[in-house]
Amino acid sequence: MGAFHAAAIVFDLDGVLVDTMPSIRATWTRWATERGLLPAEVLASIHMTGLELVRRFAPDVDPHAEVRRISAGQARTETALARFDGALELLEKLPAERWAIVTSARLEPAIRHLAMAGLPVPHVLVTAELTPRGKPDPAGYRLAAERLGVSPDRCLAIEDSPAGLRAAIVAGMFAVGVTNTHDPAELTDARLVIPSLLALSVDPQPAGLSVLWEDAITGSSAPSAAPG
Repeated sequence: MGAFHAAAIVFDLDGVLVDTMPSIRATWTRWATERGLLPAEVLASIHMTGLELVRRFAPDVDPHAEVRRISAGQARTETALARFDGALELLEKLPAERWAIVTSARLEPAIRHLAMAGLPVPHVLVTAELTPRGKPDPAGYRLAAERLGVSPDRCLAIEDSPAGLRAAIVAGMFAVGVTNTHDPAELTDARLVIPSLLALSVDPQPAGLSVLWEDAITGSSAPSAAPG
């Protein structure tokens, strides 16, 4: 059993709270094929924002118009999205001012995906419109901490990808990796790696959050408290 005393928890969306990765991969695979690109090369960069992806792989097109077209196509093909085990239960325990989401997705699909999965929309939702550079750039996590009114080093961030973990770490947060989309060996930058959100429990307190974990894959010897 380990513990971290946090002021707030900051979540990634896709791959952490909502199982959107199959839909995202299918959408960008179709786009790559349409453009005569190698899907594997595009998929290797899907931690970026849509604008960054289009600018990198199709610099000859209007990136804003192309992203709108891609997003519309994804919305037409999506049916239902599942939330990951433990996501709703964890969010329901958190006071509204104690959590946020940082995603490379744009605002409209982010809200749509939360609604499809039956999850609440946080007061602090940092999307691609607010952070033109996707992860591993730390700007999104820093902005989330600023809008929550807390220091980044008192935030616990939960990510499923190596790029997301690097963004949270550079921002100064206690980074937790969850193995929803990547093997534990790919998440070695994390202070803690867990098999699912079910491994975490949260006890809201007047001074913040006591976040407890068990069944950690790695990181069981992590510090018991954040600075300050």
